[in-house]
Amino acid sequence: MKNSKLLVFLLIMFAIMTPLFGSGQSDAEDGKVVLKMGDNLPDRTNTWGLVAEEINAAFIEAHPNVEFEVESYQDQPYQEKIKIYATAGQLPDIMKYWSFSTLLHPLVESNMVAPLDPADFEGLGWMPGALESNMVDGKLYGIPVSGDLWVMYYNKAILDECGVGVPTTMAELKAASAKISEMGYIPMVTDGKDGWPLSITFDNIFWRVTGDYSIMLDALAGKRSFTDPEFKKAAQAYQDFFKNDGNFGNDLVTTDYGAARNLFGQQQAAMYLMGSWELGLATDSNFPEEFRSNVRAAKFPVMESGKGVADDLVAWFGGNYIIKADSEHKDLAYEYLKTYAELYPKLVWEKQAGFPAQAVAASDSDTPVAKDLLGIGADATATSGTTGLDLKTPAFKEVHMKLCKDLAAGVISVDEFCESLQEAAEIANK
Repeated sequence: MKNSKLLVFLLIMFAIMTPLFGSGQSDAEDGKVVLKMGDNLPDRTNTWGLVAEEINAAFIEAHPNVEFEVESYQDQPYQEKIKIYATAGQLPDIMKYWSFSTLLHPLVESNMVAPLDPADFEGLGWMPGALESNMVDGKLYGIPVSGDLWVMYYNKAILDECGVGVPTTMAELKAASAKISEMGYIPMVTDGKDGWPLSITFDNIFWRVTGDYSIMLDALAGKRSFTDPEFKKAAQAYQDFFKNDGNFGNDLVTTDYGAARNLFGQQQAAMYLMGSWELGLATDSNFPEEFRSNVRAAKFPVMESGKGVADDLVAWFGGNYIIKADSEHKDLAYEYLKTYAELYPKLVWEKQAGFPAQAVAASDSDTPVAKDLLGIGADATATSGTTGLDLKTPAFKEVHMKLCKDLAAGVISVDEFCESLQEAAEIANK
């Protein structure tokens, strides 16, 4: 009872202290329409925040009667604010939010988000699976505008020095890693300490082995078991990739994000396993010019005995924009989402502020690595969508990451990994 009274008190205080999303007048006194917006882009002078401001300005130019009231915080505080506003019935008209099942789905299930007509967003060059990432029970509830592709960066100069080509298969990667090590370089680095890159890579290797990512989704949903033969085969290939084939150093699981990035940027490592958000490596002045002019990106290698193909792309989509279901200005908010989808790809690519979930044309000023990433995205015939570690509960995510770290380090066996992952999935599905 005491906790309930405290929650009520906090909600009342937030309503009093937060006028932007509060229940006051929704329109200005001079007749202008006020659209209330929430996002996680507090810096409005650079990168994505600046892109959002330019889109808002373009919308106001087309709709002179509109004003925006924007409330913006960093990721975690913003997530907490939205949860509180949802409980208080004070969500903004337009929100940038995450499509993860633990975040978007509760709002959808509470009828707080307006469904969208996919036909209104056709012809905008979406990557395969992009719009589907914001669908719940077959209905579209938001538009994703950014894409995150899981790729293999490489230093062309180091590969040339070592006399190896860009590995396209696991066998080629193993052979290249041996030569790279002989030349005194680390073959490949990633953030093994934090776990999530290892979890993402497990999904990638599973898809390369089976050629069917839906099997992973079925196991997460409890329709199949992580102890099935396909998962054991993928787990063995995963352990080979990280531990047995010599692709990584012995300090894999103690190397964090910054250390891995620096090892690659300072030309101590030949390759770097990470997402498309690292397209700025080619312009990062913290790294030598020799590196910046030689950094490139390639598709994740295929398995010679696997069923997956190079254009099965582990990619997920974010920057999702959703509309409050009972907004007083739902039609105008809907029009804003269409404007955002039309303007964002070109603007964000011009500023190299992110990777869009829609096709854009390369320009002469693009760096080689940026052009590589565009090509990888354009070649994709299928995408994974949100990866397995983010499709269940927070507790499942923690277990998933720890198990992947332990398997990569050889602390647990393939059988132990599969059995423990199945147990975690069963708990998450209760």
